[in-house]
Amino acid sequence: MPPITPTAPLLSPQDLSSLERLRLVPRRKFAGIMRGERMSRQKGVSLEFADYREYAAGDDLRHLDWNILARLDRPTIRTYQDEDDLAVYLLLDASASMHFGSPTKFSFAQKLAAALGFIGLCGQDQVTPIIIGHGAGRTLRGRIGLNKLERWASTASANSLSGLADGIKSFVRSSAARPGLVICITDALDEEAASTVRSVGGRGHEILLIQVLSDFDIDPEIDGDLRLIDSESGPTVDITANAETIASYKQNLARHCRNVEQAVSIVGGRYVRAESSASALDFVTHNIRSTGAVD
Repeated sequence: MPPITPTAPLLSPQDLSSLERLRLVPRRKFAGIMRGERMSRQKGVSLEFADYREYAAGDDLRHLDWNILARLDRPTIRTYQDEDDLAVYLLLDASASMHFGSPTKFSFAQKLAAALGFIGLCGQDQVTPIIIGHGAGRTLRGRIGLNKLERWASTASANSLSGLADGIKSFVRSSAARPGLVICITDALDEEAASTVRSVGGRGHEILLIQVLSDFDIDPEIDGDLRLIDSESGPTVDITANAETIASYKQNLARHCRNVEQAVSIVGGRYVRAESSASALDFVTHNIRSTGAVD
C-alpha cells in the first residue's frame, strides 16, 4: 500500500497535554551517554540547561523558572542535562499482517508509537524510531523532535518485506544499539515471536512488548469452506470454518499469546495486549501506566 498521508497530526494538543507529564519507567538502570532527567550514578557532573517543560506535581521547586512564572503566570520547570539519559528504541512492526482490522492494527500502532515516543522526548531520553525490517531512523531528543517523530510514524506503511522475527534479529545484531528500553509494538503473530523476545533480553535490553490484535484476530466471524493465504509468506491452506475450527483457532491464539507473554516475563520485561479499536491515548494513560512502564 502507498505511504499514508495524514490530514491531521497523530497527536492532538489535548493528547500532548495529557502525555507530557508522564515519563518512561524501566525496571533497570542503564548507563547513559548524554545526560537527561534520570538520576546519574556519576558524581561531580555540571549542570547544563536542556529545556523547559510545564510544572508537574512533585517537581523540585528549585528548578522553577520564577521569571516565566511572574511574566506569564505559568509555572515552568527548567530541566538540566546533569543526569543519565535512557536509550529508547521504538520498534514499529510494519509487516503485512498489521494492515488487517478496522481500524487497522497498524493505524493504532502508529498513534501508540507517537504517544510513547513523545513521552520519551519529554523526559530527555534518546529516542530512536525503527520500522522493523527497514532499519533505524534518526535518533531524536527533546520536544523539538516531536514533528520528526510524528512524520516518521504517520508516513510509515504496513508493507515491510521483512517478518517480525527477521527484523528484530537484525536490530539485535546491531552493535550500534547500546542497551536500553526496547518498545516493540506488534501483533506478534509470528511463530518465532517468543524466541525473538528472548534474544532482545539476551542483548542486555529491557523490553516493553505491546501486542496489538484486531477484533477479527480475537473473534473471526467466518463460515464455510475457505482458502487462507499467509499475508507475509504466501502459503495457502484450505479449511472448513465451523464452531470446532474457530474454537481450535482461539485456543491456539491464546496459547501463542501466553508463550509470548512468558518470554517477555522471563527476560524481565513487560507485556500488555491491546485491541486496535481502542483509544491510543487511553491505552497509554491507563493500560500501560498500570504496568508501571510509564508514570
